[in-house]
Amino acid sequence: GVPLPAPQPVPFRTFRTEFGRWAAGGGEGSLRSALGHYARTSTSGAAVGPRRFGPAYATGGDLFGLLSEMQAGGSGAHTTGVDFSGLVGQPIDVATQEIARSLAPENADADRIASAMQEAVAEALPDVSIFDPVAMSADQIITVLVQFMSLILFNQVVEDAASAWNKAPDADRTVEAEGELLELIKAAVDKHLSPKLADGVGRLAKADVQRLQREAMEEVWREWEAYQ
Repeated sequence: GVPLPAPQPVPFRTFRTEFGRWAAGGGEGSLRSALGHYARTSTSGAAVGPRRFGPAYATGGDLFGLLSEMQAGGSGAHTTGVDFSGLVGQPIDVATQEIARSLAPENADADRIASAMQEAVAEALPDVSIFDPVAMSADQIITVLVQFMSLILFNQVVEDAASAWNKAPDADRTVEAEGELLELIKAAVDKHLSPKLADGVGRLAKADVQRLQREAMEEVWREWEAYQ
């Protein structure tokens, strides 16, 4: 409910310049410099930048609560208002697609949030073929949420970098750079979010998970703000 500050005239210029230098092969120093500008200037710092992920925090709270409830033998109806018990025993990609469709917000972010949910489950549970939430460990549920928020942030940074990606000399470098950026983001989100969720599976309310995601993202921003 707090008004956003007036945007900078060209908020992404320096970020994109440094990002393009890194995409061209400039090394980790250029990436850290780019993310420093992204956090400090392009997105107006930790008090403002993380606010743009509100729909993702809400969906993440639903997803964490759903998996926690179903791990304990519930149907998911208490957390989300939807009975997902019929998905147990289904192929995990089918179950995840239905969960993503049901939990994604009804706004412009729906497709990207649904896609991030599906990809997060696939990456967190690479060896699981059947949806069986009772068999999921607490660590796996936490990993799903970490992967989800990492992908949300990664996709936003990629989108904001825009034409800076064109500085990559070839397709191989583009793929390599995407991997490097995603790994850096995953490490940052894991560092700040996982400890907050430890011992929270089955205990944290949906609103608490939403708040903890926001706090973790603010900490990521503050970490990046220190990058020079």
